[in-house]
Amino acid sequence: MPSTNRSRSSRRRKVKYDSWRRRNARRTFRFINSLILVISVISYLSVLVSPEYFWISGFVSMLIPFCLIANVFFVFLWWWRKRWYALYSLFVLIIGFPFWQASISLGGVWKENIESKKKSLSILSYNVREFDVYQERDNKHTITKNTIKWIKNDTSEIKCIQDFYNSESAKTFNTREQLSAQDSDNPYYFHVRYTSANHNKGQFGIAIFSKYPFISKGEVPFRVRTDNGAIFADIVKGKDTIRIYNVHLESMSINQNELQLIDQPEQTFWYAGKRLKRGFSMRAQQVQTIINHIATSPYPVILCGDLNDLPYSYTYFKLRRNLKNSFESKGLGTGFTFNGKLFFLRIDNQFYDSEKLDCIYFNTHREVPFSDHYPVRAVYEIE
Repeated sequence: MPSTNRSRSSRRRKVKYDSWRRRNARRTFRFINSLILVISVISYLSVLVSPEYFWISGFVSMLIPFCLIANVFFVFLWWWRKRWYALYSLFVLIIGFPFWQASISLGGVWKENIESKKKSLSILSYNVREFDVYQERDNKHTITKNTIKWIKNDTSEIKCIQDFYNSESAKTFNTREQLSAQDSDNPYYFHVRYTSANHNKGQFGIAIFSKYPFISKGEVPFRVRTDNGAIFADIVKGKDTIRIYNVHLESMSINQNELQLIDQPEQTFWYAGKRLKRGFSMRAQQVQTIINHIATSPYPVILCGDLNDLPYSYTYFKLRRNLKNSFESKGLGTGFTFNGKLFFLRIDNQFYDSEKLDCIYFNTHREVPFSDHYPVRAVYEIE
């Protein structure tokens, strides 16, 4: 009998312990879930706050993709446990739907017959990394030549180039002449704004090439002048006039070589943090200047370029509130545009005036490996 009593007592203690452990596990998960819910809502709201005035919002918005994933996890966790707590995370996922739209697109599943559209306009946007002028791996400039050849072979009617480089004294790098094809039967009109030069008298900047003439063109002057910039051109196709913007916003300017020289992790953290903070603030200024300029346009607008910012940023959503994103309309998948270690970045975009235009095709050319960015191409129907 004593042994039987001890056995029963031991089982009761084990049951009580298991029950206590499950209760604490549920409480812990509920606490973590509650914390994630609060952080999710704060991060959602952060895209409405300009980092120019409250720089912390730029860092908070970077939490959005992690919050989305965490809430998906908790929906399935509580659903599996048959608990109504799943409704909280489900609700937060629903109000975060715009961020899902910016992350994954299924618009390209429903393909349209582009050839049947008589009033259409095709646009290429490509950050060419200065045509590899400083990244050359051999003296034959193979990457440079392949980049130029690919752009020339592309049939887009408008070509917006960021990180443009031109040197009239070097045959290989006389890119403006090569891309404008002035000696061919189908030359391109061009509008180039140079921001700096090197010791070889080569010039860096941003460019628009067009099969159609310009009736007006110019620069969007930023409050603080940098090597980045924005230009526009009003092109005429048939009876329609459309304003094209080509923008290259402030980069993070995080130098990989400088990072390697920093020994202490905390120094690396502060170095990257300061660069990120400056980038958030500068892009907030720049995008506001661009939005103000767009508001004065008498024509439908298409904006292309390298935003140097994520689809969860103030910059992206500031543009998104005024124009429609082409990837979200007709992209397929995640549309990552960065060709590097941080392959999961989509920082190259096209936006358009959805009242006068309709995006009928969008593609990220991930088969083109010549730059640290992939080209993005879209076709628009002029309504």
